[in-house]
Amino acid sequence: MDLLRDYGLTVGELVPHSGGFATEGWVADRRWFVKRWRGEAPRGLEQLGELHALGLPVVEPLRAVDGKLFATSGGQAYAVFPYVQGRTATWDDWRVVARALRLVHAAPQQVTLPPADVREPHVHNLVEYLRHPWIADRAGVVRTAIARLDDVRARLQPVREVVCHTDFHGLNVLIGADGEVAAILDWESAVIGPREYDLWVAADGEPIVEFLDAYGAHDLDADHLEFALLARGLRDLAARVMNEVDRPGVDTWGFDRIGRVDSNLAIFRRYCA
Repeated sequence: MDLLRDYGLTVGELVPHSGGFATEGWVADRRWFVKRWRGEAPRGLEQLGELHALGLPVVEPLRAVDGKLFATSGGQAYAVFPYVQGRTATWDDWRVVARALRLVHAAPQQVTLPPADVREPHVHNLVEYLRHPWIADRAGVVRTAIARLDDVRARLQPVREVVCHTDFHGLNVLIGADGEVAAILDWESAVIGPREYDLWVAADGEPIVEFLDAYGAHDLDADHLEFALLARGLRDLAARVMNEVDRPGVDTWGFDRIGRVDSNLAIFRRYCA
């Protein structure tokens, strides 16, 4: 990376910072956050300004000297953001995270986002990896879950749609010194879609009922919830197996989630129409 060439920034200190599943990051002089994508070019950077204009706690990227929202170095795209002080949210922050999610869903749909896509191509590609040693002994579980996902997809009916982040877990929420949400990160997968495609996150923590109450959940759709819970577990399973990364995550974010779908749905149904 050449921050001076690409952004006109003179940086004295560049400190590695934990990134995401497909990204890595650095903090520059405690003023800027540099994010680099390991694979394909970033998506959705243009919409960050629109989301910020809606009053959401979203950090806009700087424009490079050529006017673009990201630069390229060594064949990899990277972007620079103002650095926001904060820590990643934990389940101890469930109240403020639930309220922040409600704020996102209440935002006007005055933003250029694609509609939700339920085709889930990566999940179906997982069928070709059923002999992979990480999942070969549970290939039947994977087949059954994919078949169930297809069955639920066929039952989906139109429901209320909102600005939907789709990846609203703790690592993408920064909590400031005041205990409130300082920033919501990583909007690459944001869509206009059902609330249920964000509310699946309540099932990843112990206080499911408390989270849903703080959010103000009501009149949810059971089929869209079932689809979201299944899709999230299968999608995270597929990403790890197909890229051969994070072997423990195959269980934690894949099979464990899939195994809890019915017990979680039993709780969610209290909030369904």
